Amino acid sequence: MSPAKADLRAALDAITSDRVLLKDHVPRIGALQARHAHTIVAHPVDHTPGFNCFAFAFGLSNQAEYVRIAAAEHRAGESRFFASSAFAGALLRDGALTPVCRRDLEPDDVALYGAVDKPVHAGRALDARRIRSKWGRGHLYDHGLWEEPGHYGYVVRFYRAASSVPFPTWFDRFVRAHPAWPAFADTHLS
Repeated sequence: MSPAKADLRAALDAITSDRVLLKDHVPRIGALQARHAHTIVAHPVDHTPGFNCFAFAFGLSNQAEYVRIAAAEHRAGESRFFASSAFAGALLRDGALTPVCRRDLEPDDVALYGAVDKPVHAGRALDARRIRSKWGRGHLYDHGLWEEPGHYGYVVRFYRAASSVPFPTWFDRFVRAHPAWPAFADTHLS
């Protein structure tokens, strides 16, 4: 990775931190163009509980049952039953994802950043060069492979759904396998 990309990623870390108001993210990223050429395109979104990079990458953020679970968890002040690094790791362990080479990427294949056993960020491939992902509490962005905040790491792997089982079904299996699920569901979803 070039030093220019490292500088861009450090600047994106600063912009997307909790210290910068969400309304300022897009203009600040646009202003970076003067110092760091980039191809980042913002897609401002409405934010709902549980809407994060993993929920977006696995197509859960617009699924009624996922949103219901994430909203209940948000109200309860918990963080066990939403699309997370743990969910992405479970998909890998359970064989729900098949690795693919970057040159073979197809639209909507999944990019997972970070260690193979503990992904820290996820996005969807637009093509072999561009990803769409949600950055922290911010918006969705179309970006080059390394045009995202630096804290997502320097390792990325690509995957495709391994079967016709949809990701919402995998998510349902994931939460139901958690030992605390029955009590949570009885208390917060009844």
